Amino acid sequence: MQTFRVTDDVYAIAGAEPVPGKGFLPVRAYVVLDRQPVLIDMGVVRRAPAFLEALEGILDPADLAWMILTHPDLDHAGALPTLLDRAPKARLVLNFISTGKLSASLVPPLPRITWVNAGESLAAGDRVYHFLRPPMYDCPSTVMVFDGRSRALFSSDAFGAFVPQDAPFLAEDAAEAAHEGMSDFCRANSPWLADVGPESYARSLRAVTDLEPAWLLSGHLPAVPGAGVRRLVERASLFPVEGRPHLPGQQALDAALAAMGRAA
Repeated sequence: MQTFRVTDDVYAIAGAEPVPGKGFLPVRAYVVLDRQPVLIDMGVVRRAPAFLEALEGILDPADLAWMILTHPDLDHAGALPTLLDRAPKARLVLNFISTGKLSASLVPPLPRITWVNAGESLAAGDRVYHFLRPPMYDCPSTVMVFDGRSRALFSSDAFGAFVPQDAPFLAEDAAEAAHEGMSDFCRANSPWLADVGPESYARSLRAVTDLEPAWLLSGHLPAVPGAGVRRLVERASLFPVEGRPHLPGQQALDAALAAMGRAA
């Protein structure tokens, strides 16, 4: 795993998962350094040791004040069990539904939990984090988080994409491929988009552009600067009319296994 700086005070912890026939799915968590440091998401379960090593390159986990979990899927909450011990002062920020889902893998530390729902805000030191409902998701408790100071929008699964190669930032010459990979990923991850009401979906997308984010920082996409957000949202507006994607079947799996065998 690698780390990189997005802004003076926002760092990314980055990895990528290979997806046969699709390329790679970026996996991101973020650290906001301030008087009360914040960690947003905690990586993939099987890469928890590497995640913790990367985090320690940014700050001592014991200095964390807040750990925000956008939703409890195992590619976002991977290092949480260890971090509950390594970051004893940090409060865990999630919501009621996420707490229930998290209880399938650990006993939620209720005295350390702060519930914040979509539409509410969290004051953390000199910053205010606004929690919003994302325009696409696979877990109903998912939230996006907007940092009012850096104007970074941490969008969780929303706007995630399969990419040919992972990179810290979404370059202009890689945007078209990423947009098509976003269509594949988001329509598969949020199959209900094929049934969504056009007006409500348009409102949810408009809420993103109305924020005028300086950065869109998805859990599954290279960092997108503010100038690229409108184009990203315009591509996402087509998801409902594109319908549900064709998902690979056994033949594709057999081909991928054969290719892996040849590569070995």
